[in-house]
Amino acid sequence: MQVDSSLGDGVYFSRQSYPGFIRRTLAMVIDGTILMLAGTAIWMLLLLLFYAMEFSHRPDALYFAIWSAITWLYMTVIKRSWLRTVGYRLAGLQIVDARGSRPSLTRMTFRMLMWIFGPFNFILDMVWLGADSEQQTLRDCYCSTFVVRSTAQPEGTAPLHLTRYFAAGIAPSYPRVVRPVSIIDLPSH
Repeated sequence: MQVDSSLGDGVYFSRQSYPGFIRRTLAMVIDGTILMLAGTAIWMLLLLLFYAMEFSHRPDALYFAIWSAITWLYMTVIKRSWLRTVGYRLAGLQIVDARGSRPSLTRMTFRMLMWIFGPFNFILDMVWLGADSEQQTLRDCYCSTFVVRSTAQPEGTAPLHLTRYFAAGIAPSYPRVVRPVSIIDLPSH
């Protein structure tokens, strides 16, 4: 039997290496709070600056540009680095790609944009997280990223295959590591 290995191999982790719903939600709430507080501080500083310099207009466009840049830096550059975000550090999480290394900036930017613009929302992502064997959100699936505990080490490598789902008249597909089936994973009869 011929096996397609055109996508190469990826790493997989033990089931205990994947954080659950509560740990991931905690990290999201912490990081969201930090970004909200940063946004509020930036807005107040810009308002004071514009008031002191007696500008006739509000700093909306400048605020949006600064806050967008800070959000991008925090959610992509810092999150993928060894520093990680405050939420990821406190929850003991890290993000890796399908090969087990740090995701690229392009991949992290795409992941952030999928969170902002969709097509997936928080509720759908969390429902999927609970049903997925690797505890990935939908945006993690499409970006080929895994959120794992910071102490997690890959358990092994396995082939990457395209996984397809049919929903709402479309059949999206994404690369997925097909872990070997062990006796522990088999259902008992």
